[in-house]
Amino acid sequence: MKKSFPLHGILGITLLVLSEFLHFKKIDPFYSWFYCFAWWSYILTIDAIIYRLKGNSLMLSRTKEFLVMIPWSIFIWLIFEAANLSLENWYYINLPNSTVERWLGYAVAYGTVLPGIFETTELLETVVVFRESRIKRTVISQEGHRVFILLGVLSLVSSVLVPEYFFPLIWVGFIFLLEPFNYRFGGKSLLKDLEDGNPRKIYLLLTAGLICGLLWEFWNFWAHSKWVYTVPFFEELKGFEMPALGFLGFPPFAVQVYVMYNFISLFRFQRRWEDSAYRLHPEKKSTLGLPGLKAWACSGLTLSGASLPRLKRRGLAPPNGSRSLTVILTAILIASFSILIFGAIDLKTVDSFETGLQDAYWIDPRYRKELPKVGISTLDDLILKTKDRKEREELALRLLVPKERLILWIEKAKLVQLKGMGVENLLVLEKVGIHSVSALAIEDPEKLYTRMKQFFREGPIPKKARIRIWIKEAKKVR
Repeated sequence: MKKSFPLHGILGITLLVLSEFLHFKKIDPFYSWFYCFAWWSYILTIDAIIYRLKGNSLMLSRTKEFLVMIPWSIFIWLIFEAANLSLENWYYINLPNSTVERWLGYAVAYGTVLPGIFETTELLETVVVFRESRIKRTVISQEGHRVFILLGVLSLVSSVLVPEYFFPLIWVGFIFLLEPFNYRFGGKSLLKDLEDGNPRKIYLLLTAGLICGLLWEFWNFWAHSKWVYTVPFFEELKGFEMPALGFLGFPPFAVQVYVMYNFISLFRFQRRWEDSAYRLHPEKKSTLGLPGLKAWACSGLTLSGASLPRLKRRGLAPPNGSRSLTVILTAILIASFSILIFGAIDLKTVDSFETGLQDAYWIDPRYRKELPKVGISTLDDLILKTKDRKEREELALRLLVPKERLILWIEKAKLVQLKGMGVENLLVLEKVGIHSVSALAIEDPEKLYTRMKQFFREGPIPKKARIRIWIKEAKKVR
């Protein structure tokens, strides 16, 4: 039954249009937080469309599950952020200087991963995509399941230990590793779907992954605080910031996070987000936790609502106090893991922070105070409002500074803003004699990297892949 379009959908559409407009006007918080505004607007809008079409949606009809999904989304994505500490396939630029704001940004952004994919999947399912899809029934033996688990382990280990060649396997490893457990322990299983000859959920997830991947890269491309890829062998041909072949990773990633969330559901008494599986009275159900799951595995019972009385009779279902303890311990686990990986991201994955006028050390402090008085409040203002010779001469006259010095300020501003280079990287370039975008553009990446290694024998220097990206960008804008 169709319902009226919910208010949160109108809010989502309004917020998306507003954030797009204010982002291009460079008005905060929409400029710095554009990616987060865009994704949460999308989630609100898609959920409202689903509710309008079938009278049931994740946010309105399964609200508790939606809220639970957000911290699990953060947790699951942080597993891949942890892997990226070894992979080094992406890094972040132009992030806020404040740790509190930056970590809040991580949480808000990573919390969109599962809702974004699953809402898109449900929308496709609601509009009857792939409804008639059938394939030959495929039964995989227990031996085949063990092979799957072995493949999963090998995929994950090799991607982390030998990332230069096996990095793509991180996006499929958990499918092989966890799906046999979902099947064996009676959870929602894609292997079971294959046995039934029904591949629809797989097709929906693959399509949703591609759609979300395109949106991730589209909105990231225009964002100020963003990520940049340094994927081996595929840096030349790109769609937005993503190497073209990298888009092939989004469909299996959607399948993978679905499998991971289903595995987590084994420990939550099979509480799932889908309309067809959601418990109407979840407060009456038990959260098994690890001890309960072990007991269940020994008992041979299925994880269903009907099993709860039998679990209680056998003394296997945890009491209410135990369920509360499980929730508390789970919250501590997610919070602790988040703090650990947030700190690691700051140390290894964040390449630059937001560079304000106050950070422009190459400009004398007294002139930094004077610039806002003449309409220059940011480094972007300094670049945009001095494009032609007349503007530069007028500004130099108003500030009473030599034109040559003003031109130096502008060149340094362009360089520090280049692909989110930031102050720390600019200082490194200055040490090896690079003071402008044009000077960087004529450099050879290998020779520049070697020069840096010779100059900074003990201190850290930028990764070779990042140097290649800077030089490529410098050639575009010089």
